[in-house]
Amino acid sequence: MTGAGADSLDLLEHTPVAVFVLGVDGTILAHNAGMQVWLGAEGSASDDGLRGRNIVEWLTAASRMLYETQVMPRLLETGRLREVMLETRDSSGERRAALVNAELRHADDGRAVAYVAAVETTARAAFEKELVAARRETELAHRRLMLLQDATSALAVANGLGDLGETLVSAASRATSAAWTSVRLVDRSDETDIAVREWGQAPPGVTLAARPASPGQQLVCRDTEQIARAVPQDAAALRAAGIEALVTTPIVRATGERTVVLGQIRCWFRRARSLESDELETLRALAAQAERVVDHLRLRDQLQHHALHDGLTGLPNRVLFAERLQRMLHRTGLDGEPCAVLFLDLDGFKGINDRLGHGVGDEVLRIVAARLQRVCRASDTVARLGGDEFLIAASGMDDAETARFAERVRRVVREPLDGAAAGSPLSASVGAVHWRPGADSGPPSADEVIAAADAAMYRAKRAGKDGVQVDALVR
Repeated sequence: MTGAGADSLDLLEHTPVAVFVLGVDGTILAHNAGMQVWLGAEGSASDDGLRGRNIVEWLTAASRMLYETQVMPRLLETGRLREVMLETRDSSGERRAALVNAELRHADDGRAVAYVAAVETTARAAFEKELVAARRETELAHRRLMLLQDATSALAVANGLGDLGETLVSAASRATSAAWTSVRLVDRSDETDIAVREWGQAPPGVTLAARPASPGQQLVCRDTEQIARAVPQDAAALRAAGIEALVTTPIVRATGERTVVLGQIRCWFRRARSLESDELETLRALAAQAERVVDHLRLRDQLQHHALHDGLTGLPNRVLFAERLQRMLHRTGLDGEPCAVLFLDLDGFKGINDRLGHGVGDEVLRIVAARLQRVCRASDTVARLGGDEFLIAASGMDDAETARFAERVRRVVREPLDGAAAGSPLSASVGAVHWRPGADSGPPSADEVIAAADAAMYRAKRAGKDGVQVDALVR
């Protein structure tokens, strides 16, 4: 052939685009040299090359499934196919991607055949994968930055260690999507005295805390095998709780050559986890933020405690008592459950204080505080008003229960004293008021209830001391 027709055939043969004809069963009927380049196959178009072989020989497993279940059925149904991505594997095992377009035609003998053009896009696919990976890394970095900024903002306005613990739990949970997250802080007043505060939630039944091998080391276990190797003493409990991965991040402070552990951020997972570097680095950054503010927040907690508690007995003072009492009265007004307040004044305490000294008097006050806490429930509030006066607030008590409770309080104060005050008489005059909300009245104020209990106590004292007076608060 000469002229334009010959030039067209030569152009088709040597174009970098793979052009070929397929039977509906996938058999290659004709092709140009570009197809052999795409498939990395030996031979050339002049010696029949790939003719007679089936295109599925080169398709990857995923592309073969796509070809058989979607590509050919769609082509037979609609007669054309546009921009479908197929991936092949050449003789060296290298994957190659191509964008495929096809038209269904009928040969002279009436057979249906597909005319196909495939443009190799391996470089483009690789670039898109890199672009997707870069975008994902950017999104992860942005998410991590926003998470740390949120934590920093929360810690900047934290009102104590409670806020610190809750902030760390929330941030660590967001960073890792852990099934359980907890934060523990330790307060080392000396080498043997360690007080622990915890926030968040640990897996049910897990009481043993997996610890790093060294104080400053982050413990990372991505599956059960790593857990068994890293913390064999905890492995059985963790397995029973359904834990398959965990990470423990220490909150540490380096003081010279010594590393002091201030606490831990602990995350547990129900399934094995890869625990990528960005997740682990975020946890380390949260631990570093906690280390920088923990002393400041601990001091704030101490100052708040001193402001609201009696320095001698450790009991709540009048300010804190009034706050708790007002909340109790509000709840009583909502649920209708009666409540009571007791006012105690110690009988005989002045004689102990004058005769044996203030040191012994202080010890007697601490003894009385401990006794009152012993007869009260955890939900009750015991406070020292000042001097030798104490207050108790208790919910769920009607008039009969209030009288019985007041009598128990009077008896516990009368128990014999030990130590330097042994043999000294001590009793209490107890005034008690109970309140049940009425249909037309709101709750009284805390000051109003305290004043009514104080008045009842004075009547008990005028009646001969070491007695109980119980009144109903009527509004």
